[in-house]
Amino acid sequence: MNFIRALKEEHRQLERELIELEEIISSEIINYPNLIHVYKRLHDFWNKHEREEEMIFPILKHEKIVVPVRLMFFEHSQLSPHKEALINAINSGNDSKIKEALGRHATVIILKLREHINKEDEVLYRITLEQFTDEEIERAAGLIK
Repeated sequence: MNFIRALKEEHRQLERELIELEEIISSEIINYPNLIHVYKRLHDFWNKHEREEEMIFPILKHEKIVVPVRLMFFEHSQLSPHKEALINAINSGNDSKIKEALGRHATVIILKLREHINKEDEVLYRITLEQFTDEEIERAAGLIK
């Protein structure tokens, strides 16, 4: 499997975590262990995923395929204040602050991540997969010589 197909698979895994976060938001009682587990998985997963995505941009640039790289990075940075507000609420241990942050910030995180994933799947990855063979993608990314 080439790394772009692997990134698409990561999107499916990320969606499962987003569904879990939605369930936490809708629950009356905060399940702290589950909330912390889901948040940590989302945080770690997203950071790893961003680094992997950066491998795609040189491939497309090399082949003169224009993608909105700045927009992609800007969308990543838009999540930072929401992630920080959510972690601060979790660290406070205050149920009302956590409920408020879940409703306000986690909801935005879910929406923004889904929008971003859809753009990548429908534009960035689709173009790359249509234009290049698996071997060309891996060679351009420097994964094979």
